[in-house]
Amino acid sequence: MQLLETPNPNAKKILIDSNVENQQSLVTDRLNKIDGVSSVFFGPGFVTITKDEKIQWETINQNIINIFDKL
Repeated sequence: MQLLETPNPNAKKILIDSNVENQQSLVTDRLNKIDGVSSVFFGPGFVTITKDEKIQWETINQNIINIFDKL
């Protein structure tokens, strides 16, 4: 699992499989509980996570990765 850069410096994209897509509500709830995550968007085969402008990715990356590793 890898956080991919997007044109928006406050957003990262993660490629996902159907297992994650089937758990969309659970994943969204867990991601939204991370301090600094401002929005979560699911698309076909990916999820985009947007952070607050004041938060650095380095402070939340591992928390995001841990959620996907536990699925």
